[in-house]
Amino acid sequence: MFLIVLTHANIFSLGRPKMANFEAEPVWTGVRFAVQSFSYIGVNLFILISGYFGIKPRFKAVSSFLFYVLFFSLFCLLGLWIVGLAIGQPLVKPEMWGNALRILTKYNWFIPAYLMLMLFAPALNSWCAAATRRQLLLATLLLFAASTYLGWMTHGLKEFLDGYSFPSLILLYLIGRYLRLHGGYLMRRSRRTDMIHFLAYVAVNTALALWRIPHPYEMSLFALNNPLQLYGTVCFFAYFTKLHFQNQTVNSIARSTFGIFLLQMHPQVMPWFRKAVKYLYGNAGHGLFSAEVVGLVIAFCIAGILIDRLRAPLWRQIDEPLDRLYHRLKAKLPAL
Repeated sequence: MFLIVLTHANIFSLGRPKMANFEAEPVWTGVRFAVQSFSYIGVNLFILISGYFGIKPRFKAVSSFLFYVLFFSLFCLLGLWIVGLAIGQPLVKPEMWGNALRILTKYNWFIPAYLMLMLFAPALNSWCAAATRRQLLLATLLLFAASTYLGWMTHGLKEFLDGYSFPSLILLYLIGRYLRLHGGYLMRRSRRTDMIHFLAYVAVNTALALWRIPHPYEMSLFALNNPLQLYGTVCFFAYFTKLHFQNQTVNSIARSTFGIFLLQMHPQVMPWFRKAVKYLYGNAGHGLFSAEVVGLVIAFCIAGILIDRLRAPLWRQIDEPLDRLYHRLKAKLPAL
């Protein structure tokens, strides 16, 4: 989540460096591309984690996910409404309240795509468990080939949409399941090799991004289905699977980190985030700006986690009667 917010504070907020930027500040342009290459793996990491451990969709999980989205939608609107009252300038239009559940979709493709992944996870889990190693590997490679050629190189299949799509999440989920069920060389090699390969990906992707400025081409280096970026994501992920580290505090914080994404990607919050980044960029040198942006990203991470601590007890009050109602319906309708 830190990486995702950092990504949005770079090219998404400031725009892609142009030739004039490269000629005036070649080193700074390279730093920006390197940071983008490093941080852009965030979304793919989230899905790899989901695939590695396996989504276990239950009624409770889906209803909790939907409540998560609704809570942050309403909380952000309420916060902006209070701020608007304080400054005497309305920041929330009346129709936004009725649109709370789908309000995030304006900026955000991820919520509906991940919800679809949750719903299809039982079928994916069952097939991955029943398939042989070769069958799972072949299916994953075929989907990877389609994503790379049709979705990234030629854009011939719009369903892949540079990785911002449900089919792309399935590919990442299958990669995660394969790594968990069959491992292979990637899971046996040393952590040092994983990190060297990841840093090599960052270096190569950054060099290609710099080369692309005077030599433009259609394929985006900052697309979720960029094969270089996919490999870099797997290397980074594999490195952490080999760290034998357990901590209850980390686990407790991790349960609230999705709130960071929902807070920052709220369509009424994101414009303010981008304005803040642009303001900092225009009023500080590169060193100070870098420190300020990291502080801003950390502040969003802390805020998202703290806000979620308000959501969790409220959900517990709703979850129990909702779960009882579900089990009553399930008793009457066994197909559920």
